[in-house]
Amino acid sequence: MLTRILRLILATLALSTATTVSAHEMFLKAQQSIVEPNTKQVIRLVNGTFDKSENAITRDRMADVSILANGEITKPVPSAWHDDENSSYLTFETQGSGTYVVGVSTRPRTLTMSPDEFIAYLKHDGVLDTLAEFESQNTLTSVREKYSKHVRTFLQVGEERSADFEKPLGYPVEIIPEQNPYELRFGDHLSFRVLRDGKPVRNQLVRASYEGFHGHDASGGHINSYELRTDENGRASVLLSNKALWYISLIHMEKVGRPDYDYESNWATATFLVR
Repeated sequence: MLTRILRLILATLALSTATTVSAHEMFLKAQQSIVEPNTKQVIRLVNGTFDKSENAITRDRMADVSILANGEITKPVPSAWHDDENSSYLTFETQGSGTYVVGVSTRPRTLTMSPDEFIAYLKHDGVLDTLAEFESQNTLTSVREKYSKHVRTFLQVGEERSADFEKPLGYPVEIIPEQNPYELRFGDHLSFRVLRDGKPVRNQLVRASYEGFHGHDASGGHINSYELRTDENGRASVLLSNKALWYISLIHMEKVGRPDYDYESNWATATFLVR
């Protein structure tokens, strides 16, 4: 009896650990999303949930940091970053007027989990398609997942709008708006495309919500304001139903069966202000 209880405790701890390790989304949040030219801007890199960052991201984990403005990309030096106990911060000075894009892409890491841990993680983070396939077809005794994260935020500098918002940064998975977020207002729809290596991703599950909207489901997963599916052209649309800082997020996961990992996931988010 004691052995059985001990096994149950260990199994519960294992599931809890998998959820904690795997449940971190990443977002870029501007100190101010609308600023004047030639002013200091601070961008916070959040790793956890949209509301709470769990840890800072070291520079060696950043495969790319880009600022796209007026058709040109600049690469901030590592010293432009600083950390506190739970977040990383990028400081730079804006230049000319336009719609800016700031992006960060991380280097891949690999996690190894038991099948039960993997199922708990998929349930918690809502990776529903992989969950259904894994529960019906799995033959693995352990699961190796290679994952990386690719995030961007959109800023409006001065009055002039620019088309930089619709330009990819070359990340493995990207969320690309089809309208300038700063030409839209509360009550408008924003359409966007999801790209994998530059190609549209059909039937991708996408979530969208905004700052201040919060809740959890029975599994402990975060509840979002919207859940969407992309069409055959990788396109979806969301109603901007609140004046707030918004995000669009997704986890694109594929079963790959490589010698060194079984699944590959690319996490992507995009943030922008709705007025």
